[in-house]
Amino acid sequence: MRFLAVLGLICFLATGSRALAQVSVNAQMTDERSNFLLYERVDMLVSVTNTTASDIVLDNDEGHPWLSFVICKHNTMPVRPERQARFKALTLKVGETKTLRVNLTPLFSFREEGAYTAQAVVELPGAGDMVSQEVPFNVQRGRPIWSETRPVEGSERVYSLIRFSPKPNLTELYLRVEDPSQNVVYSNVGLGPMEAFIDPEAYFDPQGKLHVLHLISMETYLYTRTDDAGKVEHQGVFKTYEQIPPRLRKMNDGNVYVAGGIEETQETTRETLSSGQRSARGPGGVPEPSPAPASISTAPPDSNTPISLPGQVPAAPAPAPAGGPQASAQ
Repeated sequence: MRFLAVLGLICFLATGSRALAQVSVNAQMTDERSNFLLYERVDMLVSVTNTTASDIVLDNDEGHPWLSFVICKHNTMPVRPERQARFKALTLKVGETKTLRVNLTPLFSFREEGAYTAQAVVELPGAGDMVSQEVPFNVQRGRPIWSETRPVEGSERVYSLIRFSPKPNLTELYLRVEDPSQNVVYSNVGLGPMEAFIDPEAYFDPQGKLHVLHLISMETYLYTRTDDAGKVEHQGVFKTYEQIPPRLRKMNDGNVYVAGGIEETQETTRETLSSGQRSARGPGGVPEPSPAPASISTAPPDSNTPISLPGQVPAAPAPAPAGGPQASAQ
């Protein structure tokens, strides 16, 4: 009931108290996206501008945060907050604008696909709340194309590769690592663009690391290696060479390598094989894995923080949400 009362107050303030505004609040999704994969981080940019004739300080008041959010599903149903974000005090000089990047996924239980709207709410010292415009976005399931369950640290983790289109002209490959028995999602990250109808190759090595190779454009492949929690450790680009495309292969001891093709790094060109493919040979002339170059991971910072599903306690403690200019809340 208190939550509904707060919503009513916000609606009143949004329509009837603009004359008392000391700041202007603007919100938008990052990268102008409107579609997000289920359990993916949903980043919102919140810009706050001081429109008064003096400096102001936005700070938490007796445990009540100066910045909060209202999420609704189908424009009518309020989404219950799962945790409260804590943001550092924000000082705004006259006419100054500061922007914060906030990850909404751990804060709310929009764990079902559908259409949502989000609004940022700024509490002003002695002047009530200011509310941003509504920002619409969609949560979608994507299309699973590969899945495998493996025991990790006494639990059963499910690894899935999912085809998803965050924008109409873009299809990306996502990796999700979850433990359904604990209702915990350990990772849900984009591995890079992919050709829409070509499935990837995926193998685990004896250390539990996942190796993925998928086509990103004509004759060009992206290789990814992750740890057992889905954190991206390395990515590299391979090209088809002498009409032989790269492929993932397993050695007798279970280790995984890229056979064929040519790896593109800062030190090599298309005409020169990488040192690992050229000289390091295993039994029977099979190339050994080449040394890992610098990572080109497309995963955003802190994208592997475990999140809990509704009504559950996180299996691993998550860092306390913090914020500030251009910061994200976990």
